[in-house]
Formats: sequence, C-alpha cells, structure tokens
Amino acid sequence: MENESHEDDQLDEEFCRNLVEKVPETAPLLEEHLKDQGGELLAYIFMSGVAEWAEKNAEAKTADVVQLLAVLNQGLAEGKRDVPNLIVVGFVEWLLRDTPLKSLLQGELKAWHDFHTGASESHPFLRRGD
Repeated sequence: MENESHEDDQLDEEFCRNLVEKVPETAPLLEEHLKDQGGELLAYIFMSGVAEWAEKNAEAKTADVVQLLAVLNQGLAEGKRDVPNLIVVGFVEWLLRDTPLKSLLQGELKAWHDFHTGASESHPFLRRGD
C-alpha cells in the first residue's frame, strides 16, 4: 500500500510538471510553490494555487486558461492512478461557486464544478487511472 501511495505521489508530481510545460504561464506558480515548500512539490496544494491563478486570469489570459482547462480535462479522462482525484480535489473543489471560469468550463471539469456547487445533482464518475 505504501508503494502505491509513493507511486501516486510521483504520478501527481509528473502531472503537475507536465501541466507547467504545456501551460508555461503557470511556471512562476511552480517556482513559488517549490520555494515555499523547501523544494518539495505538494501536488494538491500546487493545484489549489493553479485554480486561484486560473480564476484571476480567466479574462486577461483567456487562451492560457483555456489551454490549462484542456490539460485538466485530458487528465480527468486519461490521467494515471490518482491524477483524476488530484484534479477534482486539488483544482475543482477550490473554485468559487460563481467562478470567472464558469463560461470556460467544459466536459468533466464542468460536470464536477456543477456537482460541487449544487448546480447539478448528477454525481460525475471519478475514474481511477491505470
């Protein structure tokens, strides 16, 4: 069980670093996070910072935010092991009820946000990746 937890942590960290590669505007968030955490990447905390960044930049950097949301939707659909949970708990659950991202959310991200805010009673399926 401990090996599974360690593997989940590694895959979560890999997902976060991949997200930063695909959305370079988030690189300063990762740098700040690593500085604050003594060089350690705490994926769930990092993802909450990404959620805050996305909300603050939904209008000013729409293309970057849309790219970020696409990466997150792909992670929900294809992410390994714990990655889908990381996205729901680390990102979606941090979003405001009336998030500036509301009009940009699509697919599973929208379904999860609608469920968490009570806009939908339909509970989305949380897939555990391979």
